[in-house]
Parts: sequence; structure tokens; C-alpha cells
Amino acid sequence: MSERTWDHNRTAINQLWPHCQWTDEERRLLTDDLASLDQDVLYDALRNVKREHDTLYPQLRWFRDEYRSLERLRSLRKPQPATEKRKVVDVGKDLDERTRDELMLVIQDATLENYREVVSLVAAKAGAEQIRMQTAFALNKYLYERLGLSNGGRVS
Repeated sequence: MSERTWDHNRTAINQLWPHCQWTDEERRLLTDDLASLDQDVLYDALRNVKREHDTLYPQLRWFRDEYRSLERLRSLRKPQPATEKRKVVDVGKDLDERTRDELMLVIQDATLENYREVVSLVAAKAGAEQIRMQTAFALNKYLYERLGLSNGGRVS
């Protein structure tokens, strides 16, 4: 099903960062951490990392973080099986407001360097049923606007 292979993506890494000199141990670490992943998603992650971190020496963490972000987005797009019953979640107004206020303080301190962690924190609070989804979306929208981001977190 996948068109890309680890060899394709290894070539892409070398072409996107042509001046980076990998040690043997770094190459093994890259292979160990990235070769078993979905290579089509990894390719998109590599390109996104290059777009966001135009540096001579990329960090393995950047590749892994971006891959996880893309995988989360991809899993949200998959339709749920018809046999799975949806759970109705009712987050109380007081809990929603308290959590929103706490997250607003975090957003006020957010920077371009850590905005992904803030988005993950908001998602975690929604997943833990501490905040309503509507509030989570509004918080993320405010975060993006405050930092001058648009299009899902890409610098505009």
C-alpha cells in the first residue's frame, strides 16, 4: 500500500539536509526510530520539519514529533466503525471554565517554539474530559491567532 520506502526517505533526509554529517551511531538511531514507521507519513513529516526548522542539523525529536502529529490527524480522519457506539460526554460548565482559565494562562506564555506542546496540552485536557471540545477549539484558535499562525500551525 505504501509507495515510499525507508531508502526513499533516507535519501530525502540527505537531500533536505545535504551539509549534515551523520555519525554511524546517528544513522543507526535514525534507522531504528524511523524505518519501521509508515513511510508515506514520514515523508510528509520530514518535509514539514524542513519547512519549520531550516537548519543545517535536524533533530531526531523534530522528525518524531511531526510524525506523531500527522498520525494523530490521520487517525481523526478515519471513519469510526458503524458498530461502535459514541460516548456522549458532558463536561460540567464549572470544570470547563476552570480548565479554560488555566489554559489561557499557559497560552499567554506560549511561544512559537512551544506552541505544539500547548496544543497537545489542550488536546489532553479535552481527552481527559476536563474541557469541552468547543472550548478546546476556541483555545487553539486563540493560540494560533496570538502567535500569528494559521493553516494548522504553519507560520503564515
